[in-house]
Amino acid sequence: MRFLLDASSTLQLIKKLEEDMALRILSEGCVLDLGKYEVGNALWKEHILRHTITEDEFDEFFRLLTSVIIHSKIVRVEAQDLPDVAKIAAKEKITFYDASYVEVAKGQNLILITEDQKLAKAAAKYTKTATTNDLQREK
Repeated sequence: MRFLLDASSTLQLIKKLEEDMALRILSEGCVLDLGKYEVGNALWKEHILRHTITEDEFDEFFRLLTSVIIHSKIVRVEAQDLPDVAKIAAKEKITFYDASYVEVAKGQNLILITEDQKLAKAAAKYTKTATTNDLQREK
């Protein structure tokens, strides 16, 4: 199965699965180039602003994120696709970031893996969607 993981799913896999299982799943899919910044920012917020993860967990999650990025295929929104991203964002009332995932999944015929229900609902109009639980059931 070819799939694209959004930041919510990448974060879920990093935090919930054993490293080798997370890497096995992630190495079979793609991540958007902006995903590493979104996941990094989410981890930073959890550690610095919310204090929901310890410094050791923060360090471990970043080690895993680095490994994920190294082992995953990185895809990006091309400049000529920006108007299409903007149209999806406006039509579906989702962020430009989220619309980027939809456009790439649609354009590269990938299943979009997301934990974000609003994004999944919007994306389903353009491409197939699933969650990390769906991926885990397949493994």
